[in-house]
Amino acid sequence: MAIIVFLLLHWYLSLFGQTFYLHRYSAHKMFTMSKFWEKFWYMYTWITQGTSYLNARAYAILHRMHHAYSDTQLDPHTPHFFKEAFTMRK
Repeated sequence: MAIIVFLLLHWYLSLFGQTFYLHRYSAHKMFTMSKFWEKFWYMYTWITQGTSYLNARAYAILHRMHHAYSDTQLDPHTPHFFKEAFTMRK
Protein backbone atom coordinates (compact mmCIF):
# COMPACT_ATOMS: atom_id res chain seq x y z
CA MET A 1 0.00 0.00 0.00
CA ALA A 2 2.83 2.40 0.86
CA ILE A 3 4.40 1.94 -2.56
CA ILE A 4 1.12 2.81 -4.27
CA VAL A 5 0.80 5.98 -2.21
CA PHE A 6 4.43 6.87 -3.02
CA LEU A 7 3.96 6.31 -6.76
CA LEU A 8 0.72 8.31 -6.89
CA LEU A 9 2.26 11.16 -4.90
CA HIS A 10 5.35 11.15 -7.11
CA TRP A 11 3.20 11.16 -10.24
CA TYR A 12 1.12 14.12 -9.04
CA LEU A 13 4.25 16.04 -7.99
CA SER A 14 5.69 15.43 -11.45
CA LEU A 15 2.50 16.68 -13.11
CA PHE A 16 2.55 19.79 -10.94
CA GLY A 17 6.15 20.53 -11.97
CA GLN A 18 5.25 20.17 -15.63
CA THR A 19 2.12 22.30 -15.36
CA PHE A 20 3.52 25.02 -13.13
CA TYR A 21 7.14 25.32 -14.26
CA LEU A 22 7.42 23.93 -17.78
CA HIS A 23 4.02 24.86 -19.17
CA ARG A 24 2.88 28.04 -17.45
CA TYR A 25 6.29 29.55 -16.70
CA SER A 26 8.60 28.35 -19.49
CA ALA A 27 6.25 27.98 -22.43
CA HIS A 28 3.70 30.73 -21.77
CA LYS A 29 5.60 33.17 -19.50
CA MET A 30 2.43 33.66 -17.45
CA PHE A 31 4.43 35.05 -14.52
CA THR A 32 7.96 35.90 -13.46
CA MET A 33 10.10 34.53 -10.69
CA SER A 34 13.49 35.24 -9.16
CA LYS A 35 16.58 33.28 -10.22
CA PHE A 36 16.43 31.37 -6.92
CA TRP A 37 12.88 30.16 -7.53
CA GLU A 38 13.63 29.42 -11.17
CA LYS A 39 16.52 27.17 -10.11
CA PHE A 40 14.39 25.63 -7.36
CA TRP A 41 11.58 24.69 -9.78
CA TYR A 42 14.10 23.50 -12.36
CA MET A 43 15.58 21.08 -9.80
CA TYR A 44 12.13 20.10 -8.49
CA THR A 45 10.89 19.25 -11.98
CA TRP A 46 14.13 17.48 -12.90
CA ILE A 47 13.95 15.33 -9.75
CA THR A 48 10.25 14.46 -10.03
CA GLN A 49 10.29 13.74 -13.77
CA GLY A 50 13.53 11.78 -13.82
CA THR A 51 14.48 10.39 -17.22
CA SER A 52 11.42 11.88 -18.90
CA TYR A 53 12.48 15.44 -17.99
CA LEU A 54 12.72 17.79 -20.94
CA ASN A 55 14.82 20.94 -20.65
CA ALA A 56 12.59 23.98 -20.02
CA ARG A 57 13.81 25.76 -23.16
CA ALA A 58 13.21 22.68 -25.32
CA TYR A 59 9.77 22.20 -23.75
CA ALA A 60 8.87 25.83 -24.50
CA ILE A 61 10.00 25.53 -28.13
CA LEU A 62 8.03 22.33 -28.71
CA HIS A 63 4.96 23.73 -26.98
CA ARG A 64 5.02 26.95 -29.00
CA MET A 65 5.36 24.87 -32.18
CA HIS A 66 2.31 22.92 -31.01
CA HIS A 67 0.28 26.14 -30.73
CA ALA A 68 1.57 27.52 -34.03
CA TYR A 69 0.95 24.32 -36.01
CA SER A 70 -1.84 22.66 -34.05
CA ASP A 71 -3.12 19.45 -35.69
CA THR A 72 -0.90 19.77 -38.76
CA GLN A 73 2.10 17.67 -39.79
CA LEU A 74 4.41 20.23 -38.10
CA ASP A 75 2.70 19.81 -34.72
CA PRO A 76 5.06 17.83 -32.44
CA HIS A 77 2.19 16.74 -30.13
CA THR A 78 -0.58 15.56 -32.43
CA PRO A 79 -1.05 11.82 -32.96
CA HIS A 80 -3.03 12.38 -36.19
CA PHE A 81 -0.01 12.06 -38.47
CA PHE A 82 1.84 9.25 -36.70
CA LYS A 83 1.35 5.50 -37.07
CA GLU A 84 2.15 4.94 -33.39
CA ALA A 85 0.50 7.43 -31.03
CA PHE A 86 2.46 6.22 -28.00
CA THR A 87 5.94 6.67 -29.48
CA MET A 88 5.00 9.36 -32.03
CA ARG A 89 6.93 7.59 -34.80
CA LYS A 90 6.09 7.93 -38.44
